[in-house]
Amino acid sequence: MKHMHIAFTHQDSKRIVIGIDGGGTHTRAIAARMDGTIIGDVQTGCCNPNKDERAEEHVKDAIVSVLERADAVAEDVAGLCAGLAGIETEEDLSWAESFTSVPGIACPKKLVNDSYVAHAGAFLGEAGIMAISGTGSVVFGLNEQGRLLRNQDFHHYAGAARHLAFDCVYRILAGYAGEEDQGLVTEVLHYWKVDSVAQLYEQGMEGFALGVHEQMRMFGKMGPIVTRAAKEGSPLAMHVCTQLADALDIGVRLIGAGFAEEQVQVAFMGSVIQDDYIAGLLTERLIRHIPGSKQYQVVQPCLSPTIGAVWLALKECGASIDASVMNHLEQGC
Repeated sequence: MKHMHIAFTHQDSKRIVIGIDGGGTHTRAIAARMDGTIIGDVQTGCCNPNKDERAEEHVKDAIVSVLERADAVAEDVAGLCAGLAGIETEEDLSWAESFTSVPGIACPKKLVNDSYVAHAGAFLGEAGIMAISGTGSVVFGLNEQGRLLRNQDFHHYAGAARHLAFDCVYRILAGYAGEEDQGLVTEVLHYWKVDSVAQLYEQGMEGFALGVHEQMRMFGKMGPIVTRAAKEGSPLAMHVCTQLADALDIGVRLIGAGFAEEQVQVAFMGSVIQDDYIAGLLTERLIRHIPGSKQYQVVQPCLSPTIGAVWLALKECGASIDASVMNHLEQGC
């Protein structure tokens, strides 16, 4: 990346940018000066209107709150980048624009899917693959020609926390739990506040929870139970985790097939894929040699997704990003 020196004026000292990383669980907003210094950081709830009826409120609250934390006003904002889960098509930009419309903010905006800001933070505009699995899941790549590639464009979906939990519960109800899985079964029953598998079955007949949003929330929160049980040796949990790792491996290789170079960098993001057990399974799969497939190198992201959004906001308003700015951004991760 080419770094350029930028001179800041007194007026610049009052100007700020806002970067937002919104997912299915939390929306995080960061305010930064034009020199990359972080001056505000807040977290609110889910930003995805498909998963939370209060999604718009959460995004607007994040913007207003981060302005307060930064001791700034809306008119100070020179650039804003929001990576929001749920932005999938051009039509989604209309609700995203509404979600980020706060009185007084009249600056260039970049509205993208949350996977885009994660990729920007990880690779700073360079080629690479971001594999995400947490509340949601996507495998997202930017190849050497700058072409965006997503596994969902192929109708492939690797799975997220709730899918681990769904698969686990289905297998318990179907009778797959053996003697070595009894610790897992006990924890699952306790989580769902039932006394037996038969009661869990009846709860399942009623959809497990009231409303689809509550159902998704409950299964999403259950994901760590499955990965913890896998680490402790539950065959059922290990099988479920292995299936997810296999699906993520396919997703990465599917996107990697669109790259020209033989070696492709991959970064992980999200509570599930960054779990030590899942990360280990997936890394083992990616580094093995498969004739006809690319070679993959698992790397750590350069910046967090939210700082990636700040980086994009700086670029969006035309700020030059030199080594000093990058140093300030890195300190904010």
